Amino acid sequence: MQPIKLAEVRKHTGRQLAYAEAIKLASPGDPFLRNMAVALSLHSWNNTAQDWLRLEAALVILHDQPRRTRR
Repeated sequence: MQPIKLAEVRKHTGRQLAYAEAIKLASPGDPFLRNMAVALSLHSWNNTAQDWLRLEAALVILHDQPRRTRR
């Protein structure tokens, strides 16, 4: 399951969080950050305004993190 696209989330929040703002809402060191993004994407009709901001923050952080490559 893939999380909702960042552009879709920004339509709901009406904002564009910068990385510095995103780390205030979600921890970049959290190993379950991707799981949180997927969980908030699953039942998006039930999201509160705070949930949408947390989802956007998680997606911004995940987008800025370096990709891990498999060997």
